[in-house]
Order: sequence, then C-alpha cells, then structure tokens
Amino acid sequence: MNPVRQGRHSWTSRFGTGMPTHVRVAIVLLAQALFPSSLYGENADWTLTPAELARLGDGGVLVDGEVGSDHQSGDVRAAVQIHASPEQVFRTLIDCHEALRFVPHLRHCAVLDAAPDNSWQIVEQQIDYGWFAPRAYYVFRADYEPFVRIRFSNVRGDFRENRGMWEFHPTADGKSTIVTYRLRLVPRFYVPRWVMRMTLKRDLPELMKGLRTAAEVAPGGSTGPSAGQQAP
Repeated sequence: MNPVRQGRHSWTSRFGTGMPTHVRVAIVLLAQALFPSSLYGENADWTLTPAELARLGDGGVLVDGEVGSDHQSGDVRAAVQIHASPEQVFRTLIDCHEALRFVPHLRHCAVLDAAPDNSWQIVEQQIDYGWFAPRAYYVFRADYEPFVRIRFSNVRGDFRENRGMWEFHPTADGKSTIVTYRLRLVPRFYVPRWVMRMTLKRDLPELMKGLRTAAEVAPGGSTGPSAGQQAP
C-alpha cells in the first residue's frame, strides 16, 4: 500500500499468475476510468520493476491509485501488455468508432476540431451509466505524439478536471506493447462513493479487456489519427 495522505484513501493492486487472467484484468482496470495529480500526475515518473513487467507479460494488469475522502476526486495509474505494435494500439485508442465498441457506457464520440496535421483534436464524448449515476458529457483536447504518447486535458463539460496521459512502450522482443495510463478526474456533479467504487470495479476490467481485444484483432489500424468523423 502507498502511504495514506491525510483526507485520502490509498490503494495499490498487483496481479500476477496466482489468479485467472479475467479476474486480474477485472479488478485492475478499475483504475482506468478514473484519475493522476501530484502523486500520479502527467509529469510523475513511473518505472516498472522487473517483477511488474513479468506480471504484465503473464497477462496481468497493474493498478495503483488514491480516491479522495474529503471531495470527489481521484488519482490513478494503470499498465497492461498488449500483443500488438505501439502504432496499432495508438490507432485503436484514437478511433471513435472503435471506442464506441469497447469503452463501457460510451454512447457518443465525435471529433469537433483538429489540427491540419492531426497533431491535436478536440473530442466530444458522452457516457450513460444508467439509473444509478448521471449521464456525463465532456469535451477534451487530445495532443498526439504518434505511437508514443497521447496527452488529454479538459475543455468543458461535466468534469472540473479530466486530464492524463497514455504512453506506449514496445517490449524488448518487439512483439508487444506496454501501455501505461494515468488520469485525474474530478466531476462537477455528486457521485456517492459506493457508486464510484462499484463502477470502477465493474467497468475498468471491461475497458482494459476491450482495448486489448480491439488492438490485438485490428488488421492494421485506421488510416489517420482520427477515425471518428468530425462533427458538423
């Protein structure tokens, strides 16, 4: 466990070969839909140990994070190994059509604006959690370093903060990609803590498994940094 800072609950999870892959992945990406800041912020270094890399190679997923107790915020980082090239994983993540297939509860995804060279995009998304949580609408800016890194930051919508980063590192044998993810998310609306935890435990596994499956079966990725059609 990480040291508990005042006013926050800290948790760390490591998943190895001791439990079924679907269970490891499940509790894992619990990390993903939610959050990094000072401890897990965009500029924070995260060097995976040989033991952690071995767990990823065995199909495990790593998650490490904190959830605020005094206000609704959280910081999270996660890692997974995908049997695909960094380019293929990158193109899967930036494809709105693919996102609608594998991101839990995502109902809308559209590119509102983009740089002439597609080095950045303004993306609009909407997530519907059903009866137990509000529908969330948000717009974010994604800055692309092709096949290496994606940084995203909040533009407007139902989150006070929505920022983080994806990074893609090829494995030594060149056959797979280590994907690391960091996110800080602070909603404007009230979400009970039990709902937040339940959503994470249920949806993050689905998100990670979905990304891995989509990237591994992709024939070669989309033809540009945006498969989502630019909105009128």
